[in-house]
Amino acid sequence: MLLKLGHMLLALANIFALALALAATQQYKSAEFKECTSIDIRNECSKMRLLDNCTVVIGYVMITLLPSQNCNFSLYSFPKLREITDYMIFTEVKDLTNIRDMFPNLTVIRGRRLFLNYALGITSMPELELLEFKSLVAIQHGHVYIGNCHKLCQLNRINWDRLTLSAGENHIVIGSNNCTHRANCKGCASNYCWSNFTCQRFENDNVVHYDRNLQSCHEECLGGCHNTTAAGCVVCRGLTDAGVCVKRCPATKYVLDHYQRCYTRDECVHLHGHFTFGDKCVAFCPSGYKANAASDCVRCAPLEACISVCSPEHQDGMIVIYNLADAEDLRGCQIVNSSLIITIRNKVNEQQLEHSLSSIREIRGHLKIYRSSQLSSLKFLSNLRRIHGDPLENRHYAFILYDNKHLSELWAPTKQLEFVSGGMFMHRNNKLCNKHIKEFQDRVIHDKVMDSLQTSDQEVLCGPAKLQLLVQPTSHRTLQFSWLKLQMSVELELIYRTVPLGTRYAEQSELEAPICTRINWQRLLLFADDLQDNGTHYSYQLDQLRPHTRYVCMLRTFGGDIQHDARSDLIYVETHMDIPKPPALAITKKTDNTLTLRLKGEELDYYMLTVHELTDDTAYMDERNFCRQPASRQDMEAVRWRQEQDDYDECCTRQANQALDQDFIKQMAEMFRCSLDEPDNCASSTQKAGQQLRLASNVTFYELRQLERYRLYSLQLQACNMLGCSSSTTVHERTNFTIGADLLPQLMACRLPKTTDYIVRFAEPDQPNGLIVNYVLHYRNNISEQVAETHLSCITRRQHALANYVHKTSLNGTYNECAVRIHSLAGDVITNYVKITWCDKEQSKMPPTIAPDIDNETVLAAVTKAHAQEEETHSHVRGVSIFLLCFLFGCAVSLIWLLYKRRCWRKWPGLRRYMPVREQWLRERQQTEDREILVDGFETVRFQNNNNNNNSSSSIGNEY
Repeated sequence: MLLKLGHMLLALANIFALALALAATQQYKSAEFKECTSIDIRNECSKMRLLDNCTVVIGYVMITLLPSQNCNFSLYSFPKLREITDYMIFTEVKDLTNIRDMFPNLTVIRGRRLFLNYALGITSMPELELLEFKSLVAIQHGHVYIGNCHKLCQLNRINWDRLTLSAGENHIVIGSNNCTHRANCKGCASNYCWSNFTCQRFENDNVVHYDRNLQSCHEECLGGCHNTTAAGCVVCRGLTDAGVCVKRCPATKYVLDHYQRCYTRDECVHLHGHFTFGDKCVAFCPSGYKANAASDCVRCAPLEACISVCSPEHQDGMIVIYNLADAEDLRGCQIVNSSLIITIRNKVNEQQLEHSLSSIREIRGHLKIYRSSQLSSLKFLSNLRRIHGDPLENRHYAFILYDNKHLSELWAPTKQLEFVSGGMFMHRNNKLCNKHIKEFQDRVIHDKVMDSLQTSDQEVLCGPAKLQLLVQPTSHRTLQFSWLKLQMSVELELIYRTVPLGTRYAEQSELEAPICTRINWQRLLLFADDLQDNGTHYSYQLDQLRPHTRYVCMLRTFGGDIQHDARSDLIYVETHMDIPKPPALAITKKTDNTLTLRLKGEELDYYMLTVHELTDDTAYMDERNFCRQPASRQDMEAVRWRQEQDDYDECCTRQANQALDQDFIKQMAEMFRCSLDEPDNCASSTQKAGQQLRLASNVTFYELRQLERYRLYSLQLQACNMLGCSSSTTVHERTNFTIGADLLPQLMACRLPKTTDYIVRFAEPDQPNGLIVNYVLHYRNNISEQVAETHLSCITRRQHALANYVHKTSLNGTYNECAVRIHSLAGDVITNYVKITWCDKEQSKMPPTIAPDIDNETVLAAVTKAHAQEEETHSHVRGVSIFLLCFLFGCAVSLIWLLYKRRCWRKWPGLRRYMPVREQWLRERQQTEDREILVDGFETVRFQNNNNNNNSSSSIGNEY
């Protein structure tokens, strides 16, 4: 008896304790519970405070367009938020690096309404690196979209399908392929985690303390609980009745599906402004029912006009349909007491959509259908009779239809359709043809002046007749089109574009896109005057096409009656082949006897490679004295250092000039390349033929072997097909030099006895690195280990060859060692020092000055040049001698003339016998006859004699 009494007392104590726990839980929840409506946070970080103290958001949470300044996101955390009934979106939030502590206890996103079929969307977050909802266990409806987050890496170990309770339609793009920090989920029981710090939990992880896994929660709980009762749940799996999770609402309450809550009649009617219908709280009464004075939906009488009116739940003035669930909420609605917006992005069952929306008769505002990419028909609006247009879209349009890619059919109204105010706007509906648009416009009573309708893109035809089109390639640049004259309309349009070889053009949606966005298609308008007529067929030749290119073509007629429009099928055709373009040729590797080539060409059958060995011009090199003008190498490090010192503008200018040069070279090569259009550019080269190799078209690398070391080669590559070979691509390249190849085979040095003359004998290297240009003889006398006397003597290659490879030098000193530094085109190398010995009788003999291995032409040229120089010198001496003789002769003649004029010869007695007879006669008659006096030695003046005037007169008279 006592035992039974003890059990009874224990049971009463448990019941009492449970009641206290329930009371405490209710008190706790009533103190903590706060419902918030949809929250749109944008442009200002301070608006994040709208989420403070919210435990559930009845609607959506949108966080977008937050600037980078004055936003310290570490200050914003909302641990009370556990539930969102619609969706959550993050987009373009600057400087937000992680979503971890902002919503630590968010447990469920119900997705009662979706954003483009998504319940969680995160996009355009350039700085986001960590995404972590450690308490989120379920997205009950809808999917996840994550994209354009370049730094977001740790997404690889999240099970999105279990999170969304459905598989296959989540859009997850990992930010970077070079992620180094990936989640490894160490210590997680499920092997799924948000990051290395937080394991992922799922819908059935229901424990009182989920971090300790101690005790299971009530079956109606979701994501954990405070105790094992239905009132202790963090979030309810289904319905909530005053903080208690239930499978169904009590008989005295009504369920509001969108809120997932049970409300009393007073809360349904007065708090939310809804009506009661059965056990539901609804925004409007369904078809066949009306609201009475008590806000209950009651069935209409058989002959009573019963109208169902639906209004938007939120005060945003419109009803938006994103998916079938949204459309199902309007089942039975006859009058839409707002504007109706339809934008369905995901796949939809149009028959089910018709069941949900076919009851609509009137729309108070405007009707807008846009970006519904999966809709093909609007037959679900066939019972629509009136659109009032209050308000109008953009103050003009009552019906807006745009950007519906697959929409090809409108609807035929069962009764007269009227727009009370405003017109219709139809654009960018790619598959909606002119005929359907015109017929619909004529059916609707409205002001047609306000209409803005898309014009036909010509390809979008309503069941057009087939035009029998024949397309044939006639050359490498032309196609011939022909069709029956009976199918000719007023105008034609030829549409064509290129298609990759070997593939078919499957996306005809691009063809049906708006003309402004159809960039790949070429359009050509044709009239009868542009065509050739043979009596039964029209034909047209399309030219200026690309050689060996695949085209897809279509021809359509228009301009007459719409009923007689015709269109051909898409026809694929390929132009003929042309002579190949010049191939690409590059040197990828080289040794002292090999060159590895990289080849690349297009549309060819084989390569033709011509190899020319360009020997060094010995005669040209011998004209330069490399002892006086030594060959110098550029210091590459100095050049590189100078380039690093160039400023930014010079660097950019140099790059721009190089780009212009490359473009100029490319254009010139294209202009003068060998082709069927320019056969004159295909003339064979007159250059001396070298080694020719024919290579297969699939060869990409080829190695030329057995080449001479450090020899310059000219490589010419042509791409060839059955029509001919392309222009040549030429590359000049030297093989590498060989270390030690320039060393002498033997070096001998001796000194003539009793003299300071030294004789050095050495022959040229057998196979040097290119051409030898000069030798430098190093004489050395080692005085001690640290001190040595040296002497350098330089001779050119030609001088050494003319001396028969023996060099004799008189030095002012004594030297005991000798070495030779050999300078070739590849650089220089010095031999080892050899001992200088005393010359014996045989070594003292000097060979002839002209070496036998020097060719006669070189010697003859040298001798001829010497004779010419000697002849030139003799001619110069003769010219100077003749000039001096002429100069002296002129001086002598001038002196004689001067003496004659001055009469200096009178003073010389020895010359008087040469006195003229007239002068002697004048002197004898100077007293009695006239006198002549020489004035200034040049002019003779005659004076009369006054003593004998009569005689003089008679004499003068007789004389003259």
